[in-house]
Amino acid sequence: METVKFVIGSYIKDLCEGLRIMNVKGIAYLVIGEHEYPLIEGIIPPTIQVYLRDGHLTFYSFWREKEEEHEAFIRVALTKIHMLNDTLYVEPHGALENFDASVVIKLKAPKEIIRLLKELVEEEKLWTKDENCEIASTYLEDYLKRKRKR
Repeated sequence: METVKFVIGSYIKDLCEGLRIMNVKGIAYLVIGEHEYPLIEGIIPPTIQVYLRDGHLTFYSFWREKEEEHEAFIRVALTKIHMLNDTLYVEPHGALENFDASVVIKLKAPKEIIRLLKELVEEEKLWTKDENCEIASTYLEDYLKRKRKR
């Protein structure tokens, strides 16, 4: 329940103070060593809302799978994003450094949208003062709980 409150609170703040860049379908994973952990995932890739604020991109997703509601929040510094076609690779920074973890976000969007996002990331990097990274995902929490039970 705390994760839900955190994601919703952050979302409301970005609705008021951030700039919504786009809505796209996609998936996201936390990568630690050779292990991948789902942050945003679904049979049909969920919609991801992308916001820009203070030199960071924030990705929000709210979706339902198997009759369960899920929420995810990924906030990353523009200076730590690398784009390869429709995939964003986020190098370790902020909270990710504690685990030597990275994030991979795969977007399903037209090439023009991906090109615009890449240009935006490059243009706005100068606004990044603090390289913070935060992640919260109810889907990841459920995944880890199910994995422990096995």
